[in-house]
Amino acid sequence: MPINDIIRELTEVLKRTANGNCAIALAGAHAKGVADASSDLDFYMIVDGTKPYHEILALIQPVADDVQSIYISSSFDDAPYGGNIDFRYQGIPIETTVHTASRVHQRVSECLDGTFEIIPQTWTSNGYYTFIYLSELQFVQPLYDPNGLITTYKNINPYPENLRQAIIDCFWDRANTWLDNFHYESAIKRSDLLFTAPIVLHAILDMIQVIFALNRQYFCGDKKLQKALVSLAYCPSALLEHLEFLLSASNDASMLQKQCDILREIRDELSKQINQ
Repeated sequence: MPINDIIRELTEVLKRTANGNCAIALAGAHAKGVADASSDLDFYMIVDGTKPYHEILALIQPVADDVQSIYISSSFDDAPYGGNIDFRYQGIPIETTVHTASRVHQRVSECLDGTFEIIPQTWTSNGYYTFIYLSELQFVQPLYDPNGLITTYKNINPYPENLRQAIIDCFWDRANTWLDNFHYESAIKRSDLLFTAPIVLHAILDMIQVIFALNRQYFCGDKKLQKALVSLAYCPSALLEHLEFLLSASNDASMLQKQCDILREIRDELSKQINQ
């Protein structure tokens, strides 16, 4: 079945899982136009509320490949990222993120005020950033939005200056935590790979948030991030040029020192951009 027919069919099913106002959008790689053969199909929902678990299950079972592939969150408001209705349809993984309208309003309002949280999660390397609520809304493509629950937030322009400054301040401090620290320097000298590798990774991920904010571009998520960096108007050339080396840890002290030197070079360039 063509992907557009699948999207239409599943949109009709997902609409019936909601109570009250509901909006549904296409999300993920298909919404961004970067889907490939490995991409799942992502839906994004904003709802006043949802039907009980057993009613949602009864709606999903007829379209799911098998019961074992179905996952339905017990609550769509307890976790910081909302909840999920996930299953397989004709072999395609379907992931539906469900947010309550009240939580979306709260998180978007925080973004406009320049506040957000970084919440540790096992499925994302650098933590879950609550400003993702506003970021996601810029990428999703509305499929069903009779009350403008999604369209209203997509029309927030320009990029909020309060959020931009808050992201730069927060992630700049995080990125600089270790780069001039003697513990990092001594770990390099003794080739302590398990100590240095996480420092390099998290410094890069924190710098990337600064780079997106400097560009006044919403963070696009963890996947296909290298391609997104290349497409930005500004990204330090040293990061793009040496990214593979930075992420290829070595037990050689001279190579670990080179990683540190490159990170400091990127840091110094970003510092000039921030001061400008």
